Amino acid sequence: MKLFLSILFFFNALAGTAQVNLDSLLKVWNNPQESDTNRIKSMAVIVLHGYLYSKPDSAFYYAHLQYDYSLKKGLKKYQAIALSLQGITLAMRGNNAKAIDYYLKALKLFEEIGNKKNVASTFNNIGLVYNEQANYVKAIDYYSRGLKIQEEIGDTRGVAISLGNIGLIYYTLADYEKALSYDTLSLRLSIEIGYEQNITLCYNNLGALYKSYGDLVKAKEYYEQALKIQESGKDKIGAALTIGNIGGVYSSQGDYAKAIEYYNKSLKLREEMGDKIGVGSTLIGIGDMYQKKGDLLKAISYCKKALSIAQEVGAAADAKTASGILFESFQKTGQFKEALEMHKLYILMRDSILSNENKQGMMKQEMQYAYEKQKALDEKEHDNEMAISHEKEQKQKIISYSTAGGLVLVMLFAFFVFTRLRITAKQKKLIEEQKNLVEVKQKEILDSITYAKRLQEAILPPDNFVKEHLPESFIFYKPKDIVAGDFYWMEKISWEETESRRQLEKNNCQLPTADCILIAVADCTGHGVPGAMVSLVCSNALNRSVHEFGITDPGKILDKTRELVLETFAKSDTDVKDGMDISLAAITKSKDVNQKSTEELTTLYWAGANNSLWYLQNSEIKEIKANKQPIGKTEHPKPFTTHTLELKKGDSIFLFTDGFADQFGGEKGKKFKYKPLKEMLQNESLSPAQQKENLVTIFNAWKGNLEQVDDVCVIGIRF
Repeated sequence: MKLFLSILFFFNALAGTAQVNLDSLLKVWNNPQESDTNRIKSMAVIVLHGYLYSKPDSAFYYAHLQYDYSLKKGLKKYQAIALSLQGITLAMRGNNAKAIDYYLKALKLFEEIGNKKNVASTFNNIGLVYNEQANYVKAIDYYSRGLKIQEEIGDTRGVAISLGNIGLIYYTLADYEKALSYDTLSLRLSIEIGYEQNITLCYNNLGALYKSYGDLVKAKEYYEQALKIQESGKDKIGAALTIGNIGGVYSSQGDYAKAIEYYNKSLKLREEMGDKIGVGSTLIGIGDMYQKKGDLLKAISYCKKALSIAQEVGAAADAKTASGILFESFQKTGQFKEALEMHKLYILMRDSILSNENKQGMMKQEMQYAYEKQKALDEKEHDNEMAISHEKEQKQKIISYSTAGGLVLVMLFAFFVFTRLRITAKQKKLIEEQKNLVEVKQKEILDSITYAKRLQEAILPPDNFVKEHLPESFIFYKPKDIVAGDFYWMEKISWEETESRRQLEKNNCQLPTADCILIAVADCTGHGVPGAMVSLVCSNALNRSVHEFGITDPGKILDKTRELVLETFAKSDTDVKDGMDISLAAITKSKDVNQKSTEELTTLYWAGANNSLWYLQNSEIKEIKANKQPIGKTEHPKPFTTHTLELKKGDSIFLFTDGFADQFGGEKGKKFKYKPLKEMLQNESLSPAQQKENLVTIFNAWKGNLEQVDDVCVIGIRF
């Protein structure tokens, strides 16, 4: 089962009203002797705690009564609350476009009255809708806006849920390390303030993460902790989610009958609440179980209903899963035409969810912003030049006319001069203003690209992750510009962490025989903004090759990465020949099978596209040549070769791009070249940290006052 987000909606007037008496509240609403505020508050409670999760249609109607009354009395806060409640009912029924429309109207009113807490809540509600549509770029944008406000005003409860929301994005994009970090922090804050609803959501999120890691026992423990709290507090919404998630654990354990039992319990609760999205995802779970049991007709029946709901509400992830199950079921029942249609739909939904717009959209927005600012700057500079040129021409005309006119026109000349001086003064002032504007625009462009740098750095492995798994290592990374075309990449692959061994075997994928560390240094076409854009495409392709297709053999990873990069660029109307050169290593460790020593044996599997590998053994640096072809479009492409190398303690390997060797400098302004670089790295007496310091010092001294010509990346690892 997938994760769910809580619907954020906070306003102090309704705090502590989980248990309500509808008759009493309706009496308050219908009593003209009550104050306007009390009447409106009673109606808001009727909507939120009486009908919202059981009868969303009725909730919408009563919220509309609240809106009309608030509008009549000029109470903007309660108008906005009513609009937000209506937006929630629409989102629950899958009408996402209208839900966003209502949220935006509420947002405008909250901003007008300066109600920051509800502004943040509305941002999160909008993010929830975009998340459900798999538009993760917009979702994380709205979540982050809400989080910023919540941190400013000290809204710990809101911060806790926003962190969980952002964690879900990373979970969906399979970045489990970041997802775990956000969810753990969200849980800690929720426990500190005793916020039970979000505690149970965090338990569900953590359960899903451990399920992804393959630790089903721990996943079930988290789900059961959540369910215990939900049942004691009569939280039907949360219980429906958790019961379905427990069903997912039984599914992974192969107990399909038990899984169906739990899914049906969850389905019943969701249908009672009118939770259309939840109903759809639960139907998928039941259909999946029947397919695994071999009851294909029931699988098709349930998944067709689920697909209909997913298409109606715009739930891309559910549409992908349902169409995938239907494809296999139709194929097995001989309904090949229907199977083909479902396969096409599955591919469409998969590409939509995993498209570059999701993982790279934030960077693209920043790059586009920088481009537009630069274009505006160029246009202003051109206008300035034209204004100055025009001024010179006018002055020359004045001088010519005054000379020809003689003394008779002296007074007229003086008048003209006086007029031109006034115009010149105005033009000078205008030019100064435009100069200031240019400086402002330049600063905005620089700030934009600097922010884009932070986004690009998100694809680089954190220093603590590198040091944890490769303690004797160094990374010398020096972009030519603010953003770079060079990047380094690292993943730890554990057999226990793979999502589905059975699925990998079914697809004849490369299976890891032991835990391994994958590390690469890549040089993408270009540098600066263009290079950074290509680096995102290539990094995404590497991640998909490993996580989506389950490949650990370096040569096969590069084959699949090339295929994915070409597939991405094939979507362009123009012939894109960009790509990357790369050096990719897989490092595994195992015990000595001869048991002659207790030392671990290190085996290195390596493949390269144009970039070679150096390894230091017995005080001598040796080289393994790369395949002479890039990751990208090339004539007569061949499969990449995987080389195997046994290493012992004290040996080192070096992965690098061409930036260091190609740097111009020294007394004669020549390239540094590879031979002196190899001699520098051959010094075994230096620790990895000292080697890096030595590289930095020599590079800066060699470059001197000359411009850096390319991005630089060198990684050294000692075993």
